[in-house]
Amino acid sequence: MGNNTTEPQKKINNFENLRLALLDESNKDDFCVLHQSYAILGNKWTLLVLGALMHGKKRNSDFQREIPGISPKMLTETLKKLLKYKMIGRKVYPEVPPKVEYWLTDFGKSIADPVMALLNWTKEWKDDLSAVYDGYVSL
Repeated sequence: MGNNTTEPQKKINNFENLRLALLDESNKDDFCVLHQSYAILGNKWTLLVLGALMHGKKRNSDFQREIPGISPKMLTETLKKLLKYKMIGRKVYPEVPPKVEYWLTDFGKSIADPVMALLNWTKEWKDDLSAVYDGYVSL
């Protein structure tokens, strides 16, 4: 038997499932985790650093070259945060001058698909999002 659910019906079902999950007290920890995930990923520098690492190991100079506008201080803070949350790994080589490399852990790599889905959604709804954002900013 095939699945005869239409695309609009799937979206309605998804929202209904979300609504029920939000009302279910046993799921409150899941939404706390969702909030924590946003706290980790909710700024442009974090996403840009993760994006740069999708192409392989990087050193500080690589990040500075590939992420225009990121200050050394912001890069350091972002890398520390991602290390704390085990999204990236770090290795210091015993050399002079010191050589430090960063890479994505499996956990860090796992964020690529959800972030791309969000990016695709923002592209699809760009005009609507811009109108809402412009209206919000002007309040």
